[in-house]
Amino acid sequence: MGRRGPAPTPTNLRVLRGDQPKRINLNEPRPRDLVPERPGWISQHAAEEWDRVVPDLVAMGTAKAVDAVALAAYCEAVARFRAASAVVAQTGPLIIGRDGLAHKNPAVQQARDASYEVRLWAREFGMTPSSRSPLRIEVSAALPAERLLS
Repeated sequence: MGRRGPAPTPTNLRVLRGDQPKRINLNEPRPRDLVPERPGWISQHAAEEWDRVVPDLVAMGTAKAVDAVALAAYCEAVARFRAASAVVAQTGPLIIGRDGLAHKNPAVQQARDASYEVRLWAREFGMTPSSRSPLRIEVSAALPAERLLS
């Protein structure tokens, strides 16, 4: 039987959120601080998503080299969502079957499934507003004031 309840919050996110120090596992294994490299096997649309999000994830400290496959899974889910959404936009939510009746377009379910997967992966990396809202960062003198306001 698998683990019950919600997935544990990563330690770096718990520290940023300001959780009580006694509740934080300071002996957690830590991956090397390397930038994830985009796998060569991902699709073109997934590669575009990778290039769009990875610089921000690295800057937030929520993505390391060891996370490359998980990031690739997120990016491929985004690519599937884009493709299915494009089909729905082109053909509509209903299609006419061989029987002459209107049926739900299967691409609607594909888009919904991909959207769900995108949301799950995005939470893992702190890419949704709700997963970022409890985070706290320390304001550094090295950050320009205009960056803090943008």
